Amino acid sequence: MKLAEHLYHELHRRGVSHAFGVPGDFALSLWAALEQSPITGVVLAHEPSCGFAADAYARVRGMGLALVTYGVGGLNMVNAAAEAYAEKSPLVIVSGSPGMGERRHNPLLHHKVKTFDTQRRVYEEVTRGAFLLDNPLTAARVIQDALQLVEDYKQPVYLEVPRDLVFADVPVYEREREPHTTDRGALREAVSETLHMLTNARRPAILGCVEMHRFGLQPQLREFAERTGLPVAATMLGKGVFPEDHPQYMGIYVGGASDKAIEEAIEGSDCLLMLGTVLSDFNLGIFTADLKPENAVHATSERVRVKYHEFHHFTLAEFMEELLASDLPPRRDLPHPSPRPAPEADAEGPVSMAAIVDTLNGFLQPNHLVVTDVGDCLFAGLELQTRHTLGFLSPAYYLSMGFGIPGAIGAQMADPNARPILIIGDGAFQMMGMELMAMKRYHLNPIIVLLNNASYATLKFMNPESQFVDIPTTDYAELARTLGGQGHVVQTVADLRGALARAQNSPDFALLDVRLAADDTSAVLQGLARANRERIGVTPG
Repeated sequence: MKLAEHLYHELHRRGVSHAFGVPGDFALSLWAALEQSPITGVVLAHEPSCGFAADAYARVRGMGLALVTYGVGGLNMVNAAAEAYAEKSPLVIVSGSPGMGERRHNPLLHHKVKTFDTQRRVYEEVTRGAFLLDNPLTAARVIQDALQLVEDYKQPVYLEVPRDLVFADVPVYEREREPHTTDRGALREAVSETLHMLTNARRPAILGCVEMHRFGLQPQLREFAERTGLPVAATMLGKGVFPEDHPQYMGIYVGGASDKAIEEAIEGSDCLLMLGTVLSDFNLGIFTADLKPENAVHATSERVRVKYHEFHHFTLAEFMEELLASDLPPRRDLPHPSPRPAPEADAEGPVSMAAIVDTLNGFLQPNHLVVTDVGDCLFAGLELQTRHTLGFLSPAYYLSMGFGIPGAIGAQMADPNARPILIIGDGAFQMMGMELMAMKRYHLNPIIVLLNNASYATLKFMNPESQFVDIPTTDYAELARTLGGQGHVVQTVADLRGALARAQNSPDFALLDVRLAADDTSAVLQGLARANRERIGVTPG
């Protein structure tokens, strides 16, 4: 079997049906091999878009593939790889590169930076592993080991293929996976301490986050919650990890910007089970969270910490399995707050962030998948009730602007039955807006709600007098029509409702150019800003 043929076969066997990339000369042979494989190539306009699209695809499908050329392509996509690493997204980056023979005889090949190994070494910093497939005799083993890392850790790997080895014959054989070693003693002790703490708690609660989704542990989370009766909240990054129509669900915990009842239930808990939770500043309200380690069990894919005791050498899945196999304390139906419905918008009034949330909550349908970019669109998205949808995608930890448009492309490619509802700011749209052409080319039909306020709204709220947070604007609806989709200008709530209805019945993508006042922001942003203006703003004092 040829090297690239084997690589694509192994990726397809793991559920990958699309590759997102930009062709380049060092990767042309990889693209030629891709055309002979069962994987469909999806050409986008810019490598960062390819990385974001493949990342979103991976979050929906279980593994994603980005295909780039050497130097200008691979290095252009490092930021997207970093986001996938930070947020535990199972992404595979494949880069073409100079041939091994060329490296010996042509030291000044184009696209080279410092050494031929520079790009691979850069990727070592933003992936679980970075590998050069320079030996046909070992290539199949390296591919198998790399893809196993993706499956085990839900983080990206980088594979670099010299162009003179793409069609090299490689010996293929099934190698037994090295057995996973579990420290059963540590696992039992961690579960025992957890159960002791839970049994003696008066106000236990659960805070679920993204790793429960990445590792497919939502059913275990739900079973544990139902058997114990504990109230459940989710983080920004974990929104959707627990059914939002479940009677035990409280809502989103965002530190000091949370609903006060949720804040008290989480921070006042004497046994807070943080399951798969990423303890980042933004995920927990930008330094406003008050979570006490002495009252917490923090279980992640890397370790379990019960109060101040740390346990290693077992997986998050094994911890949940052992917990569910134990004699759990009798169920307690504890009182807990329920998500509050947003106030109903005035149909004749001007459109506002509150009206957008209210209108979308009445519009979302079972085949919708909510995607947000970064900024106030993300904060507004937290207020959406996605209980009857396919889920919620956002880069809520790494927070790289530009994820939204390619993210919607990747998500719909991953699940053709899904219709993405994308909420994006005008700043992020300006980064990746030309990818609307790919939506048209590949017959995709996301509904894009573009928050048009001619500014980086989150930064402007922190620095209202500064000019560097203002950005130019244009008629985005007309641009969408020019690029082959629907475009609607939205200035009132009635406009918004009508545009959503027309978009829902269209086979094309639709962009809603929602004209907002510069000072109109979400309730979540207002809460975060009040608590953090002095900490992260530039206002003197």
